[in-house]
Amino acid sequence: MPYAMSEGVKLYYEIHGEKGHPVFFIHGGGGNTLAWFQQVPFFSRNYRAILVDLRGFKHSACPPEKVHPQFFADDIRAIMDAEGLTQAAFVCQSLGAWAGLRLAAQSPERVSCLFISGSPTPAYSETNWAILRSSGDIFNSGKFGGTGRDSGIGWNRDFIKAHPDIAFLYSQIKLLNGPFDARTMQDDSIKLYPQDFENYTVPTIIAGGAHDDFLSPESHFHTATLVPGAGTYTFPDAGHSAYFESPEEFNSVVNAFLTKHVKAQK
Repeated sequence: MPYAMSEGVKLYYEIHGEKGHPVFFIHGGGGNTLAWFQQVPFFSRNYRAILVDLRGFKHSACPPEKVHPQFFADDIRAIMDAEGLTQAAFVCQSLGAWAGLRLAAQSPERVSCLFISGSPTPAYSETNWAILRSSGDIFNSGKFGGTGRDSGIGWNRDFIKAHPDIAFLYSQIKLLNGPFDARTMQDDSIKLYPQDFENYTVPTIIAGGAHDDFLSPESHFHTATLVPGAGTYTFPDAGHSAYFESPEEFNSVVNAFLTKHVKAQK
C-alpha cells in the first residue's frame, strides 16, 4: 500500500476501486483505515475509495508532539498531490472533520462535496466547544469505543445488545492506534470562524445519530448552522458511529449525496 510524506511524517493510505471520482473516507478518533470495512465494498464499485490513517493512527507512525489535528488538512493535500488529484469528495467521521472541513474552508477548489457524521467539527462556537470539552474528557478516560461496563457511551444501547461482536470489533480496531489526546481538537490553532467560511459553497451535509450521547443527539443541527449552506441528516437508529452501526442506511445516504454532486463512472 502507498505512503505519502507530509512534513517529515510518513502517511499510510489505501485506494480501492480503479474508476470514478475519488472519495476520501477519513476516520474518527476511535478508527483507522480498517473502520470502513462496511463502506469499501459498496463504494469502490463506482468510485475510487481512498482510506487514510491519520498521523499517529495505526500505520501512520508519528512523534507524539506532531500528533495534532492542525496538520490534518496539509496531510490530505500531500496525499492528493502524491496521487495527482486536483479534487475529491470527502466522507468524514468525527475527528475526520478536522481534516475535511478545514481543507474545504482553506482550499474549496479541491473539495467537490463534504459529508460529515458524528462531529462538532472545528467550526467554533461556545456550544461546540462545550461539547468538545465533554467528549474529549470521555475519550481520554477510555470510556468511549470499548466493551466494558462503563464504555457504552456513544452507542445505541440496543445495537450493543444485538451486536456485541461488532462492538467488540470496534474496540479492537481502536487498539491498533497510537495514543491520541482529544484535547488537541480544542486548540486555538484549528478553530474555524465565520470569516473562514466567506464565500463557502462546498456542498456539505452534517449528520448525526439519534442515540449519540458521546456528543448529543442534537449537536449536528447546531454545527450545521456554523457552515454556510450545510444540510443535515439524522440516523434514527445510530449513536456516534452511524457508518458502523447503520451501514446500509449510511451507505445509501452518502451514495445519494455523492450521486447528486459528483459523476460516478460505471
